Amino acid sequence: MHSVVQKRVIKTIFVLLPFTPLFAQTSIPTDIQATIQTKQLAQSKQWQRLMHYRNGESEIDDPTFFFSIHGKTDLESELYATVEALINDKSDNENSTLCYYPSRSAWLLEQIPTLKTHIFIPQCTKLQQEIRTLDAKQVTLILASAHINSPASAFGHTFLRIDSDANTPLISYAVNYAAQTTEDNGFIYAYQGLFGGYQGRYSMQSYAKKLKEYSDLEQRDVWEYPLNLTPEEIHKMLLHIFEISHFYADYFFLGENCSYNLLWLIEVAKPEVNLTDQFSVKAIPIDTVREVMNNKLVKETVYRPSKRKKMLQIAQDIQNIDQAMTFAKSDEYNLNTIATLTSTQKAKSLELATNALQIRYSNEEIDKTDYLNHFLRLLKERSKLGKIDYPPIPEPISPRQGHASTKASIGYDSDEKLTARAKIAYHDIYDNESGYIPGAYINFFDTAITNRNNKTELKEINLIDIRSYAIQDAFFKPISWQVATGGKRIFDHELHAYLQAGGGVALGYDHLFGYVTLTPAIYYQEQEKLSLAANSGLIYNPNQTFKFGVLGQEEWFKTNKTHQSIEPFITYSITKGSALNLKYSYEKWEENKESVMGLSWFWYF
Repeated sequence: MHSVVQKRVIKTIFVLLPFTPLFAQTSIPTDIQATIQTKQLAQSKQWQRLMHYRNGESEIDDPTFFFSIHGKTDLESELYATVEALINDKSDNENSTLCYYPSRSAWLLEQIPTLKTHIFIPQCTKLQQEIRTLDAKQVTLILASAHINSPASAFGHTFLRIDSDANTPLISYAVNYAAQTTEDNGFIYAYQGLFGGYQGRYSMQSYAKKLKEYSDLEQRDVWEYPLNLTPEEIHKMLLHIFEISHFYADYFFLGENCSYNLLWLIEVAKPEVNLTDQFSVKAIPIDTVREVMNNKLVKETVYRPSKRKKMLQIAQDIQNIDQAMTFAKSDEYNLNTIATLTSTQKAKSLELATNALQIRYSNEEIDKTDYLNHFLRLLKERSKLGKIDYPPIPEPISPRQGHASTKASIGYDSDEKLTARAKIAYHDIYDNESGYIPGAYINFFDTAITNRNNKTELKEINLIDIRSYAIQDAFFKPISWQVATGGKRIFDHELHAYLQAGGGVALGYDHLFGYVTLTPAIYYQEQEKLSLAANSGLIYNPNQTFKFGVLGQEEWFKTNKTHQSIEPFITYSITKGSALNLKYSYEKWEENKESVMGLSWFWYF
């Protein structure tokens, strides 16, 4: 039996043998060559998808994915080299060509029936066992809403769930594509992610574990979209998942990301749909969900609220909330703390404490032994108090119903200045919050150009501008933060490069909240200028039509100069794809004051 090392040696030989017509003629039987040429298999759409091939090359960057040295850019070379490998590989283990590359192998055997007579068919015991274990009956696309305090999940995240029984999703498996990183710094992650600094890989794990990660630990809502796939299409997808999970591709935050790479799996399973070609520059998770739905691949939508929302629902009906909170946040869970409460109030307090305990254990704030002792004790006490029926948690506006993630605007102000602005992605403080996480604002390549008296100039360019105004509540106390870099005009109206980062707090509710942050900054234009800014704001978004806000800033420079600004605004959403924004801006640079009223039209696409 060949070892893994032997297998790699065999493959290396094929990689080092560039494909030529003479090689194909002498090494591959004539009947197989004729079938390949007659059916034009190397040019077929399915072969391109199996190779993740777009714009002249494969998007897989792992060289071991290819049998031909030219495989990344030459589909025909890779097809012939794969057929050659299948014919010459006589091994019977999990690293044989057919077992290690089951997706492309199955397709080639289907397209070239006579190939079976020229190859050895290994048992692929491990692969077959994994497929039986999954017992896949359904595939569900999952969207976890944006995690406001995680730079890696700032746009939200999508993955697939493999269901053996639609009624018991917690025993299912999740298929995920993600950047291989533990980076927590938002600026570094954004920079590395924008320029392909991480490897992206597919993986499979328990859905219950994945759901716990997103819903419980990160307080994220989850949306489920069961897909219209036949058993044969699901099997094709599984084979491709098992094949592609061995290899990596460079991860790009805006383009070749978690959501985009799931589309390859759907396309391989369902050849008649066309998903990946719709995304050339960016692939925001919600945009990919919309595209899947536009292709009528979704059967229904299921909403799962986060643990945070469940806990807030329990807490809102507790009259003696101080006692309940004291009990839920204690280390010993002394039952005397809630002894004077009514039976119902006591039951709710115990439920809060159980949820809080699970979060503490997940955050590694308590060891397993203490966790189990407290958990079983709390459950035992709760079981004595009977069932409580809670009303369903109101379903928020679905992310797919929010505005599109690219935006352009044009505005005119009382200073007779015309301003044109555009950004690649994705949601800023002036946009209606419907379908988005309140307080989560992310701009990439936000650029503004002005024209006044026939003079056109670049007003500002924000390469990255991330603001995370995470609202604190009784249970969760996230720190708000922001980071931005780019170029903007300051005192002398000269364009300065800048880098700004800082943190603070946000309080309130989803529809009405305020924030305060402190942000040190460095500006540079011939020489550096250092500053510290105090930022504040009040945001009110009552419905899908109107949004109101007041933004303020006081900035102190090391040179003893100061800058103040205040900016009230109203945004009126005409449709999901357009809005009007009325804004008054007052600025004071030392003794120079400027006040302007402006009206802008937003276009989302």
